[in-house]
Amino acid sequence: MTHTPPADLLTRANHWREDISFTQNVLGKPFNFTTTWGIFSPEKLDDGSLMLLDYVDFQPNDNSIDLGCGYGVLGMTAARECPNGVHTLIDKDFMAVEYAKRNCQANSLNNVDVHLSNGFNHVADDKTFSLVMSNLPAKVGKEQHYLYLLDAYNRMEQGGRFYVVTINGLRQFMKRAFTEVFGNYKKVKQGKTYTISMAVKE
Repeated sequence: MTHTPPADLLTRANHWREDISFTQNVLGKPFNFTTTWGIFSPEKLDDGSLMLLDYVDFQPNDNSIDLGCGYGVLGMTAARECPNGVHTLIDKDFMAVEYAKRNCQANSLNNVDVHLSNGFNHVADDKTFSLVMSNLPAKVGKEQHYLYLLDAYNRMEQGGRFYVVTINGLRQFMKRAFTEVFGNYKKVKQGKTYTISMAVKE
């Protein structure tokens, strides 16, 4: 006898295939987001990214890159807070990039460049950045984290800032890695779950 999934499960699955839309304030001003299941934190902005944004020193002329952008909140915020700069949003997940593009368009952010890239591997060679931001995932491995830091260092302008949010379990690793690559490290904020760290290209 052939098994058939329950009708209520099929109904719910049809609902899950639909886009998820929500509006959420970021730094006191609303953004409209469209997301989908399979992208990180699809129903609301994740606490780590929101915590990071509270501590970034945005400058009007910053050119930024959102490394592993997901559906776009870090890069979108930079585009809004730094209107004179150009803001690059990259991710290796094609669905994340698709939704980040849609979210930038929906929020009338035109000073952005959103595209697929595995780290910095597919970022134009002539691009440099004064601001790098990343919600670093814990599961990609420390080797990949070092590659992100080394590649960012090579692309950053003098005085450029690199901000990351990580789970607290990576705090000591980030201290060591930032110090090795940049020669400096600052713990900006530590909460119950996340730590904001930064380094400056001197």
